[in-house]
Amino acid sequence: MLADYLHAGSLGLVETLWGPGRDGGFGIREQWEPALTAHALFGADLGTTWLLYGTACLATLTLALGAFARTSAWTLVLVSAQLGAIHPHGDRGIDIALRAALVLIACSGCGKVWSAEAWWRRRRDPAWRVPAIPAWPRRLLVLQLLWIYFCAGLHKTQSPWWPAGDYEALFIILNDPHFARWEIPWLENVFFLTQAGTASTMLFELGAPLMGVALWAHRKRRRGQSLSRLQRGVLKVRVRELWLLLGVGFHVALAVTMQLGIFPYGMLALYPAFVGSRAARGEAAPLAAEPETA
Repeated sequence: MLADYLHAGSLGLVETLWGPGRDGGFGIREQWEPALTAHALFGADLGTTWLLYGTACLATLTLALGAFARTSAWTLVLVSAQLGAIHPHGDRGIDIALRAALVLIACSGCGKVWSAEAWWRRRRDPAWRVPAIPAWPRRLLVLQLLWIYFCAGLHKTQSPWWPAGDYEALFIILNDPHFARWEIPWLENVFFLTQAGTASTMLFELGAPLMGVALWAHRKRRRGQSLSRLQRGVLKVRVRELWLLLGVGFHVALAVTMQLGIFPYGMLALYPAFVGSRAARGEAAPLAAEPETA
């Protein structure tokens, strides 16, 4: 997000993207009633635009460093929402997804480890230990990601995404100069690869619920609980590993071949949520024997 904001600033687009319409910007919110909170407090002018932009840059930097982490996350949620309200047509799907993720991050124990806050606390008190951190924000973030992918698959109703359309979607997109990063004259020679990419995209997105089943099955196995036939099947096929591999490959391919802004990077930034605390500490999960079932 910080790179995205700084990129807009380096192109001189801050006043264009989020400035009021009367000052030549794309902003339309100053004409609405009731007034936007930032406009009501500071006025609907370019000064407010630069205040919001500067605050967003500062909040993303401090959050990345883990300084005042929860405060930074809440600040970024509010400021990003204000910028999105000023220019609704420029509030992309990835902006909305990251704001929703930031709410969960703000409710979590972010800043307790791997952060400037943790370093400072240990420096002041060498005996300080990380307190218990709630797991529900991470799990809710995982559900949010799975829901985003599944809905994306459901909304791909055009025939090129399906066998009836010969899985042509990726080939069409890579020939569209609006999305393609560069022209690929030899793309027709590898049409079968674009078909495979289209099919794997649909498999990945519509398979998101199965990833949820796999995560639950791994959790039950660690606890030594009995598994259903479906759960045993997803563990045997390694659905979790295959789905994550597809996801990483999907977003890396998007970043390399298409111009989609920070979408692939923003989504990949949330993938550590799929790693549980035990794995993050480098501990092996105990594999309890599964109880026999009738």
